[in-house]
Amino acid sequence: MLPILLAMAAVELPRGRVIDAVAVDGAPGQSYALYLPASYSPDRRWPILYCLDPLARGGIPVKRFAAAAEKDGFIVAGSNNCRNGPIALENEAIRWMLTDTHARLEIDDARVYTAGMSGGARAALEWARNGAIAGVVACAAGFGNEVPRKIPFRLFATAGVDDFNYDELYQNSLDLARRGVAHRFVEFDGGHDWLPEPLAQEALDFFLSKVPPAAAQASRSQKDAANRYAKLMEMVQSDSDADRRALLDDMRRESAKPDDNDQRRIARRVVLGTFIGALEQGRAAMDQKDYAHAAHYFEIALVARPEAGAIWYEMAVARAGAGDRRAAMGALEHAVANGFNDRGRVESEPLLQGLRKEARYRALLERLK
Repeated sequence: MLPILLAMAAVELPRGRVIDAVAVDGAPGQSYALYLPASYSPDRRWPILYCLDPLARGGIPVKRFAAAAEKDGFIVAGSNNCRNGPIALENEAIRWMLTDTHARLEIDDARVYTAGMSGGARAALEWARNGAIAGVVACAAGFGNEVPRKIPFRLFATAGVDDFNYDELYQNSLDLARRGVAHRFVEFDGGHDWLPEPLAQEALDFFLSKVPPAAAQASRSQKDAANRYAKLMEMVQSDSDADRRALLDDMRRESAKPDDNDQRRIARRVVLGTFIGALEQGRAAMDQKDYAHAAHYFEIALVARPEAGAIWYEMAVARAGAGDRRAAMGALEHAVANGFNDRGRVESEPLLQGLRKEARYRALLERLK
């Protein structure tokens, strides 16, 4: 009876469209986005691509891969719980997604693939090292500085030309090529993001041997650009606050120029790399209730991207936690001025309790209505 019940459960899932959240049976709060090809049938086993997003946005990669999955006959699942953070929580989300998809669907365990972006790419690569994964799409992050001598899976590595991790993936590809490890490296126009749909199709076709391996090509200009980026990031991290602000202001002006060139790409990588790095450090400090250091890192992030309303809100919470109500109120007003409009989040944040008797706070809530 069990196989029949599982088959019936699969029939209940729609085909040919992305399901934003399939609730995991037996694990409240765990879910994943899912795409089943229109031709899916439980009378045979299917390849599957598991997607790991650094912010637990499972639907984003599933939507990117849906058209390619329809064409090549893949199931695609994206965790809504696996995110950058404690490895134990990442592994738990992966385990539940694996368990639930295998209970509902007919999966060919010899054709299990995974895709990840940024921290999700690192998790996907680590997952694949045990040999149980047939191929990995590593987007916006790679192996770092420790590239394995051999890899037991097919690797499709890709990064946007404006991505602060571009140099890492480019160098990973050169290292693998020198060791004779077949893989495919492709760049795309963009920054720190998931690969675009046409490359999603190329990635699945690479897994199916429809397109050949292709490593990065050694380039003097790329080496110079990587060295320039590394030097600028050292300056961002070591300069005084005033010098850092001046440097990032220059980088933001350069990054806004219309013509694509190495200087603009480097500037965009510096701005985005500074923003993401400071944001992650700030959030880590918040987790430790180290509010003063969190506010410091959020301030750096906002020098890189002063228009980021959501980060102004995080700054307000950090300043309030550190006991600086005036600075917290000012940051909250900047958040709203830059598009932040989540009144419920403001009203429910315990650290903002000390602001609630202030006239400026009440006026701000009126604006959020």
